Amino acid sequence: MSGIGAALKAIKKAILLEERIRSQSKNLEQLALNVVEMDKRLAALEGRMEGFLAAASAFGRGSRRPAKPTEAAPK
Repeated sequence: MSGIGAALKAIKKAILLEERIRSQSKNLEQLALNVVEMDKRLAALEGRMEGFLAAASAFGRGSRRPAKPTEAAPK
């Protein structure tokens, strides 16, 4: 009887291990989707920042920024 009991325990462990693997696989798939979504959002933010920087540099070409009070030359 102990041989059958050990075999049943081994089968139970194998089934539980398979369930854990399926669960972790689903978690990994969700994590991968989240990473892809964050990558898309980051790319969009980078594009916006590049646009803002290009606009700021184009806007600032004709005029010079005023010096900071600590950078101003003494009178």
